[in-house]
Amino acid sequence: MNVIAGNVPAKASGIHAALHAAMQSVEAIGLGRWIAKTSDPWAPPLRVQTADGFILLSQELASPMPPTPWELLKTNAGLAGNLKFASDSDGAVSLRAEIPETGECDLATRLERTSRDFTTALASINARPENSNAPATEGAAPDLPRLCEQAGWPCSSHRADRCVVALDTRRAAHTAQLASQGGGVRVSTELASWESLAGPCRESLSVFLLAANTLLRLARAVVTEDESGGAAPLEVIIEAPGSAAELCSALEALSVGADLCAPVADILQQEEAAKHFLSIRWGGPRQLERSKPTTERKI
Repeated sequence: MNVIAGNVPAKASGIHAALHAAMQSVEAIGLGRWIAKTSDPWAPPLRVQTADGFILLSQELASPMPPTPWELLKTNAGLAGNLKFASDSDGAVSLRAEIPETGECDLATRLERTSRDFTTALASINARPENSNAPATEGAAPDLPRLCEQAGWPCSSHRADRCVVALDTRRAAHTAQLASQGGGVRVSTELASWESLAGPCRESLSVFLLAANTLLRLARAVVTEDESGGAAPLEVIIEAPGSAAELCSALEALSVGADLCAPVADILQQEEAAKHFLSIRWGGPRQLERSKPTTERKI
């Protein structure tokens, strides 16, 4: 018991030192909790804490009028690393990221890179220039079947740059697709797909997935659309150089996320279910309410 208790301050001390090396300023506000300031002069403070074996980083959205949940989910698909826009139970939007404490990379380097990713993500929705010109990390494409073997997750393909892994899910069978990406790995599983989606379904699905991004560790829900329809995958981006430990964490995160999110995402594609969800969450579809002409005087 004493050994475990002694490890907590030791870990916190190591994270505190890494934050000091990566951030403009750092203030400890409790055991395993900090307020950090990045080099971005426009950015709000970065809240950092440890929980569930992860270092959790979050920034409240500075924009007074953030994009809609649907647009934020589409933006998620283009964010570097594992940054994601998410919302809490009150609908407040934040930008978040999680770093596994068991990662094999240099923590200060990882935190510095993540802080630059925060700057880029905030710039993307606030229509201002980025404050970092640092190049993205590149490297040799990993041998995915070998990486899966090292992580203890067998894959069904022998292609070096692409393979499929069966996830550890209970409710239904789900698979993860692994693909090389800029020296790193994109690991994803589909939660929902559609040719067309009714307005209430779109709104309820976006509200649900944006809230799920707050609860999920490491994984992020995104939305992609083209002329044939759309999809809502859950994904983890492992930046170069990828490790077996990170891949194992990614596959575990997708297993949990698919088990929890896929059944709900399937139900919310039914319009009546979506309207019921919105009536409980907001009292009705917000998009429909906003589209009604209002003649009442606001007091």
